[in-house]
Amino acid sequence: MSNVRAKVMATTALLAVSSMVTGCGGSGEREYALPETLCGVDMAEELYEPLFPPGSELDVAQSFERFDSQPTRWCRVLVDEEIVLNADAAGGDGFEDAGTESRGLDMADAESVSGEFEAVVWPGVAMATAACAVPGPGGHNYIDQLTLVLETEHPGDEDESRRVLADVIQPLFAGALEMTPCEENAVR
Repeated sequence: MSNVRAKVMATTALLAVSSMVTGCGGSGEREYALPETLCGVDMAEELYEPLFPPGSELDVAQSFERFDSQPTRWCRVLVDEEIVLNADAAGGDGFEDAGTESRGLDMADAESVSGEFEAVVWPGVAMATAACAVPGPGGHNYIDQLTLVLETEHPGDEDESRRVLADVIQPLFAGALEMTPCEENAVR
């Protein structure tokens, strides 16, 4: 009798562990709706759709348009409480100031992205930059150049990541630049 009992207990434990592992793995499907914009920037959904992984809950924790007339802005998008997209638009002197070294990126490995703005891409990271003088007090500018850094975990394939980010960085930067009170925007 105790041998049968041990087998039943072992089978029960195996089923419990199996169901926990299945529950942790998730369905592998996206159960949430994509945001209507990417960080407050209107663009075709098919451009940014690959950046969003499977999961059940989407939270746009911060978005560019919430910064009104400030010279810098950021965007954080979470899926199931994990950051899946991080975008920072800030002043600096281009890509080097945007933290290539701190992100473990080498400019020699960057691929140029064609378009209106100077832009580069690596797997998981894209950057774009342009002149953007935002006047400050005392005749000094808050910033003279705006640089956008977009970081994502998805898609995981390096070639696909570069392709998707190359498609997204130009329109995303154009939208961020348009929201920024650059003197250059007055003539656009």
